Amino acid sequence: MAAAQSRPIQPQSRGPISIVLEIAMGLVFMSLFSIFVGTIIEIAGSYTFWKAEGLGHAQRIVQQDLHYIEQAPRSILVRDTVSFSKRLIERVRFPYERLGILRWYQSSHSTTGVGDLLQGQSSGTRQVRAGVDRASATASRMFAHIAVTSMYVAQDVFLRLAIAVFALPAFALACLVGVVDGMVKRDLRRWQGGRESSFVYHHAKRYTKWALTAGFGFYLTWPFGGINPTWMVLIFTVLVAFTLSVTVASFKKYV
Repeated sequence: MAAAQSRPIQPQSRGPISIVLEIAMGLVFMSLFSIFVGTIIEIAGSYTFWKAEGLGHAQRIVQQDLHYIEQAPRSILVRDTVSFSKRLIERVRFPYERLGILRWYQSSHSTTGVGDLLQGQSSGTRQVRAGVDRASATASRMFAHIAVTSMYVAQDVFLRLAIAVFALPAFALACLVGVVDGMVKRDLRRWQGGRESSFVYHHAKRYTKWALTAGFGFYLTWPFGGINPTWMVLIFTVLVAFTLSVTVASFKKYV
């Protein structure tokens, strides 16, 4: 009985379906988190950093990413990247139109007087009613501003996800180069009697995951614009290739 209890627990192996579902759920969670964080940053920035622009800043970021996509109108996976991106923007905008959020934003920012509604009432009643109307109008403008800002942030996040889809062949090629280079280095180390270091392997494996997930998540939530996706793809493909090469090269010499 004691021997059975002291037996080490074998880790459960994951099949291809569970791995695909895990990647899909992670991508959904990353997108929602990026929209949430991006909306908070945009709202805070509209009152501080880009106060003069306001909502126009989020619109400008979307147009800037569209301009970057127009510089690469074709991809191996998508024939017309510009049309694909514009359709993606319209689909993100569609639920906001159907739910009346855009009309709510326009009506909350329209100037409507309440003087006629307050005629015939006492001075104290008019003051209280005017204060309530001003507070409700301010709250309505604020929530409408947040809702429309979230739409532009969502459009930008989906545009950047589309850029990642366009760049998938580059990432696949980087992974292939990293694996081949690492296997060559591993064979050289194996036949030359080189040292084996699990420390290097585990750290390189961790950095490979970071380059594929955390770095791209940072790009999704970057609110200031000015990042050409060409440089993003170049930097992360080089990082993925290098860390994957080190991971494979430092794998066990004998399996």
